[in-house]
Amino acid sequence: MKAFFLGRILREKVLLLAFAALALLIWAGQLLGRSQKLWDDWRTTRAELAAQQVWLQNAAAIDAKAAATTRSLDPAQTLNATRLVGELNTLASAAGLNADISAQRTERTSQFAFHTVQVNLRRTDLASLVKFYRELSKRSPYIGLEQFSLAIDRANPGQLNASFRISSAELSN
Repeated sequence: MKAFFLGRILREKVLLLAFAALALLIWAGQLLGRSQKLWDDWRTTRAELAAQQVWLQNAAAIDAKAAATTRSLDPAQTLNATRLVGELNTLASAAGLNADISAQRTERTSQFAFHTVQVNLRRTDLASLVKFYRELSKRSPYIGLEQFSLAIDRANPGQLNASFRISSAELSN
């Protein structure tokens, strides 16, 4: 290989060195990228393990607080998915709103079932939204607001479009 390189004219030697340097730079860049990704993955995993360790260390206290909270809830006021939709329709009607309720999802744990729905309110005024929110907040902790977004209606800038993600807790038997 050395004889091949030394037998070339100066222009070819420079080009061969340039190609070799370019290949080395590309390889080093890829190595650096893979190293950075490995480092980021390691840091993320370390942080997740630390968070899990905190949860595990506090498991007894968390279970005790969950049991105390469960005892303080009135099972008659907890809502299943159907009652949640009915309650939200009632609250929306009382506020003078026409609610589009969709995307029901249920997550179950050993003590609770959490029901989540998406509520969309189109072309409404701020006063009605505030009334709906106040009535909704009176039902806490049985009904909770997870996410809220508000936008001006493009067709009528005097009206608003709102989207709520609302959940309820049901005691599992």
